[in-house]
Amino acid sequence: MGRADGTELDVITVSDEEGHQHEFTVLEYVEVDDRRYVVVVPTEAPEDEAAVILRVEGDTLVSVDDEEEFDRVVAALESEREDLEVEVEEEDSR
Repeated sequence: MGRADGTELDVITVSDEEGHQHEFTVLEYVEVDDRRYVVVVPTEAPEDEAAVILRVEGDTLVSVDDEEEFDRVVAALESEREDLEVEVEEEDSR
């Protein structure tokens, strides 16, 4: 998978609590309030798969459960990329 400009997207491997590994394609990096976030989709996901926003804490990726924090990250993504349209799914599916 690549970007519109022809460059390749980063792929990361994440281990879950049970030790299973999952590959994700990184769509975007963003920094908000001195914290770094990454927007990812599963590498083998269909094109319409929802992306996930994760907070980077050292070598660990953490889900963003706080609604206000999540909204600040979405606002930052939208302001950095005017061509980006963020559609937020219901909280139980985040």
